[in-house]
Amino acid sequence: MISRSFAVFLLGVLFAGPGTAQETPVGKVTNLPIPRYVSIRANEANLRVGPGGQYPVRWRLMRASMPVMIVDEEEQWREVELYDGERGWLYAPLLSGARTLYVTASRAPLLSKGKSDARVEAFVEKGVVLRAKKCEPQWCEARKGDISGWISRSSVWGFLPNEVFD
Repeated sequence: MISRSFAVFLLGVLFAGPGTAQETPVGKVTNLPIPRYVSIRANEANLRVGPGGQYPVRWRLMRASMPVMIVDEEEQWREVELYDGERGWLYAPLLSGARTLYVTASRAPLLSKGKSDARVEAFVEKGVVLRAKKCEPQWCEARKGDISGWISRSSVWGFLPNEVFD
């Protein structure tokens, strides 16, 4: 005869089923979280239609430090999504773990503090890539060359919705 507490435990396991706990998906090659953001290390990178050098080039990316979101992994290849939703495969050694942000607003202030009433240090235009120092729930601290400051998360792309980091 089984105890009542064991029966309750067994029923919990049976009815919980797979995937009811908050599980973070991980890449089958790196075991790192999927999706995740990285940046392009190389000045030129071929975005391919499939995971291998034999696949045609969809786009030639000509900008080091551009953030990309890794959505899948196959051996030495990473399927990535760009800021505009375009997807393709990049050779993994062309990527860096450095965190960068792509400015999506037409013109956004870089502020002295992560507060909307802070002093404006500079304005950045759409398409500028910033080096991220850290991101908090509403603001990211970033720099471009010698200029650094805080930018609203709503003005940039390069992080997961609830992600904070430093």
